[in-house]
Amino acid sequence: MRNYSYFDVEDGYLIACFDKNIDEEVITAIAKQKPYYFVMRDSSMATDSVATNFEQIFAAYSPDTVRKVL
Repeated sequence: MRNYSYFDVEDGYLIACFDKNIDEEVITAIAKQKPYYFVMRDSSMATDSVATNFEQIFAAYSPDTVRKVL
């Protein structure tokens, strides 16, 4: 998996990632951490496929996470 940076507030209560070219592998790694809130920029997604699969990935690994794409 490629390196990416993210902000982790209160030990996973809020995770925010604003890197560029975020792919499904990165989204999955973050979802597996089961944050209470997750925030990212729409323009951070590498492809339209990532945007399409974003909700499905979180539904599978962390369905209770409150997700926001800005």
